[in-house]
Amino acid sequence: MEIRVLKYFLAVAREGNITRAAEILHITQPTLSRQLMQLEDELGTALFIRGKRKVLLTETGMLLKRRAEEIIDLSKKTELEIGNQMHEVTGEIVLACGITEATKTMGKYIKEFKSLYPQVTFRIRNGNSDFIAEMIDNGLVDIGFALEPINLDKFDFLRMNQPEIWGILMKKDDPLAQKDFIEASDLKNLPLINTSRLETQNQFKEWMGEETYHQLHFVAVSELTTTASMLVSNDMGYAIVIKGSYHDGTDNKLCFRPLLPQLTTNSLIIWKKYQSMSFTVSKFIDFLTKKMKEHQ
Repeated sequence: MEIRVLKYFLAVAREGNITRAAEILHITQPTLSRQLMQLEDELGTALFIRGKRKVLLTETGMLLKRRAEEIIDLSKKTELEIGNQMHEVTGEIVLACGITEATKTMGKYIKEFKSLYPQVTFRIRNGNSDFIAEMIDNGLVDIGFALEPINLDKFDFLRMNQPEIWGILMKKDDPLAQKDFIEASDLKNLPLINTSRLETQNQFKEWMGEETYHQLHFVAVSELTTTASMLVSNDMGYAIVIKGSYHDGTDNKLCFRPLLPQLTTNSLIIWKKYQSMSFTVSKFIDFLTKKMKEHQ
C-alpha cells in the first residue's frame, strides 16, 4: 500500500463522497475510483458500501481508517524530523480566529515563532468558528483557533488549556452592571443580542433552560462580537459574548459580567486531516504541539 493511496482512501472516508474527495485531491473521479478498487483488490476485501450519493465504510474499512491515520501521522513526523536538516522555515502561514482569550495566546505564539524563524509571515483572517472550519475545509486557511462545540470529523486538533467564559456585555451605567454575576432570571424581558452559531445557542439554551430560553426577547443575531459591541454601545441591547472578545472603542463605556452558574467552553487549534501542507506550516503545528504539552 502506498502512502498516496492511503491518503486517497482517507479523503473518501472523510468526505463520504468520491466526487467531492476527487475535487479536494485535484484528481479525476474515475482515477480515484480506480485507485480505490485496486486497493480493495490488493486487500481482498470491500472497504466501502457504495450508495447513490454517499459511501460508507465497511467494518474492514473502519479498521483500515484507524491504521491509515497512524501510518500517515508517523510518515508526517518522520518527514518533519528529516526536513529539519534539509528545509528552511520560510513563507506564509494563513491563520483564522475569532476574538477570544485564546487569540491573545495565539499572538504570543506567533511572536515566539517569528523570533525563531524571522522569514515566516502570518496572514490572519477573522470570523466565528463555523467560518474558520469552512475556510480550513476549503483549503483557504492553514490553521484555525476555534471554539467548541465543533464537528471535528475533518480536522486534527489541539485543545488549549484555557477555558473561555461566557457572559453578558452591557453599558457600564446599566443597573445590571452593579451585579458581579448575571443569572438566568436577570435576562427576562431584556433585549438580547444572540450569537449566530447554532451550537453556542444550544449551549446557552441548556444553561438557561429550554422553556425559559424560548421566552427570551432576541432583537439581533451577530456573527462577530465586534459588531455586537457596536450594537450594545448604541443601546440596541445586551450581548451574549465570550470574556475578552468585545471591542470597547475609545469610549470605554462597556462592561462584561459572567454568567452564574458559570458557562465555559474550550478553545481548539484545528487543521485539516490528511492535508498536504508546507514544511513551514508543519513546523508551526509541531511548535504549537510542544507548547500545548508544556501547559498541560
